[in-house]
Amino acid sequence: KMINHRNIHFGATLDPHACFLLQRGLKTMPLRMRQHNINASALAEFFSGHPGITRVHYPGLPGSGGDAETKSLFSGFSGMLSVELEGDLCRAREFLGRLRLPVEAPSLGGVESLVTIPSLTSHSGLTAEERRMMGISDSLVRISTGIEGTDDLIEDFRQALG
Repeated sequence: KMINHRNIHFGATLDPHACFLLQRGLKTMPLRMRQHNINASALAEFFSGHPGITRVHYPGLPGSGGDAETKSLFSGFSGMLSVELEGDLCRAREFLGRLRLPVEAPSLGGVESLVTIPSLTSHSGLTAEERRMMGISDSLVRISTGIEGTDDLIEDFRQALG
C-alpha cells in the first residue's frame, strides 16, 4: 500500500528522455566538476589580490578556516565563491553589467558561469539589517563558475572590475 502511495505522488520511473539526460550528465560529471573547481580556485586567487575586492569567500583559500577540513573530506572546493566589491549596490550592478561571459541568474552548477547579487535575489526578502547580521552586504556578488576557459573567465572579471 505504501509503495502505491509513493508511486502515485512521486512517479514510479523517469521517462526515457530524462533517463538519457541523467545518464549522459553522470558520464561527464567528473570532468565538469574538475573544471568548476579549477575555475573557482583561479578566480578566488585572482580576486584575493585585486584592490577592487574587499573580501573573497572561498573555502580553498589559505586561512579561510575550512580549507583543512574540506581537504580531508573532498577532492576540491567546489565551483562556488562570492566576493565583496569595494563600493555599494550600484557598484555591484555596474560590475555585473560589464561582464560578458557569465550569465546573471540565481542558480548554480551549470556549464556556464552564473553571477547574482544575493541582496536582490535569494535574500531580497530580508531587511537590510537582517542581511547585515548574516554577513550579506549589498556589494556581495555570488559566482557559480562554469566550465569556460579559466583565462577567459579571469580576463572577463578583470575588465569588469575596470
